[in-house]
Amino acid sequence: MQNIKSLFLLLLSCFFGGCTSSAIFEDYRNIPQEKWAINSDIQFEVEIPQNGDYDFILCIRHTTDYEMANLWCFLTVADSTRTIRKDSVNIMVAEADGKWKGKGNLLKTLEYPLPDPYALNTGKYFISVKQGMRTPTLKGIKNVGLIVRPGTSVPTTIE
Repeated sequence: MQNIKSLFLLLLSCFFGGCTSSAIFEDYRNIPQEKWAINSDIQFEVEIPQNGDYDFILCIRHTTDYEMANLWCFLTVADSTRTIRKDSVNIMVAEADGKWKGKGNLLKTLEYPLPDPYALNTGKYFISVKQGMRTPTLKGIKNVGLIVRPGTSVPTTIE
């Protein structure tokens, strides 16, 4: 009986230990009426706790009303004085056969890790995300989110 209790406690601790996230920031912004206008910036404010490399993950939640197979996004990272980095990313939200990527049924959630870590110093950063499609308004985009995690490489500083 003692072995069963020990095994149960071990499995329980593994289960809850597996739920922890290394993210220092995770947030989603709602898109009004699920229509993302081309001139609408999605803004995030992130506090970086220490100098180092950080991985950014762009998150898109869309309905099956989204009419494209991809989504171009322009991401800008700035501190209080200057732009640190700009990225253009092409997120494939559907396979070539039209099958949606991501998790979920009627609402799809897709996490897109940006390819290179961001070397950031301690402080406050402002992240802006814009849609870069040629369509003035994208239907079916419900939320845009951002996850920031410590990178796996050796900490660096920016000049």
